[in-house]
Amino acid sequence: MLKRCLMALIFLPCFAVAAEMAPIGWGVVTTVKTTIYDKTGKPAGTLAGGELFTVLREVKMNKAPAYYIETTGKQAVKGVVSGAETRYFKGVKPLKSDAEAFVGWEEDRKFCQTYYKLCAMRDSLVERKREQHRAKSPAKRLEVARKELSAALANAKRYKAEYEKATNNSRRLKAQDLYKEARFEATGLNEEIKSLEAQADAWDKANPFDENIVKKTAVWKRLDAQVKAQEARLNALNEKYPETAPAIME
Repeated sequence: MLKRCLMALIFLPCFAVAAEMAPIGWGVVTTVKTTIYDKTGKPAGTLAGGELFTVLREVKMNKAPAYYIETTGKQAVKGVVSGAETRYFKGVKPLKSDAEAFVGWEEDRKFCQTYYKLCAMRDSLVERKREQHRAKSPAKRLEVARKELSAALANAKRYKAEYEKATNNSRRLKAQDLYKEARFEATGLNEEIKSLEAQADAWDKANPFDENIVKKTAVWKRLDAQVKAQEARLNALNEKYPETAPAIME
């Protein structure tokens, strides 16, 4: 909740201005998927690798580069995406009267859409296997326990407020009992979390994930070959837009 409030404070000034601004460029999702956040900092959905969007303004998210965007689908959605999981191409859409520039712009967008979609498909194979591997770890239960702890603490805070506002003994006693139950649950979850953290660390050390297992499969090799077949076109794109080229290309 605190994180969302902080994100809201970061986003709100940007949204007030960006809503009136014309597009300053376009972008593409470069990871398997990325989250788009609304003006309150709440996740508003996800964009898949290779998905294109219109950039309305450069902003910051937790002090890191981010973009206020509008999706290009039938039902356009505005929000903020991480700069680390996307690639931004600065510049307005060329006029159709400038045929060479317009065709080049469309070709660049089509290539980025295809290339990063292929990368996402390939990388998702590793992510899926990693998740399957992680599902066997105590870390999976750890995630759930942390969410349960957050809910228990929120309940305790709510019941305490109800106790303080209660106008009769019956309501005060009920709120007090619920508060004690929530605090008891939170204490138990705290102990469980400490134990699970130690168990998860030990399990991870004893069972390291080997992504090479996935990279030896026929499906991954086929996708990787398709990605590598686009390297020459990618290098040409990076030379054309050097300021947007990723620091490390895999």
